[in-house]
Amino acid sequence: MNSSKLKAMQIILGAFCFAIISFAMVTLLLNKETMHFNLSIASDRSGLYPLFPLIGLGLIVFGRSMFNKLLGNLPEGANADEKIAGYQAAFIVRSAFLEGASLMNIVGFLISANAIFLVVPAIAIVLLILTRPSRQGVIDTLNLSYPDTEKL
Repeated sequence: MNSSKLKAMQIILGAFCFAIISFAMVTLLLNKETMHFNLSIASDRSGLYPLFPLIGLGLIVFGRSMFNKLLGNLPEGANADEKIAGYQAAFIVRSAFLEGASLMNIVGFLISANAIFLVVPAIAIVLLILTRPSRQGVIDTLNLSYPDTEKL
């Protein structure tokens, strides 16, 4: 993997973050007069709370487990290029689950104007930033040795 593959993953991450933030900002602008923060299940007429936040958190956990499973399924004798391609696929799957959870909850906010739905997208943005692919992170995750690290 040359630096262009690492840069591509970082650009994909930026696109995921941009999509979540821009959609949240648009829904905030649309709901700015009616927006409220309410944890009461009884006051939710849409039926989305607490279902959407729980599903969102479940998708975040599921995406992380899929990432670990996909990395665990890499063959032992795989060369560095195969490992890096597997890492890229696992990274995209994890990021897609984070974005899916976020977008679902932002739609819940759009429908109900309850700001509690923006908690899951905030968590997802933080997780996306914390799991940003870096050269050293890929090396550590894939246990690459010296000759293979030069491909990064």
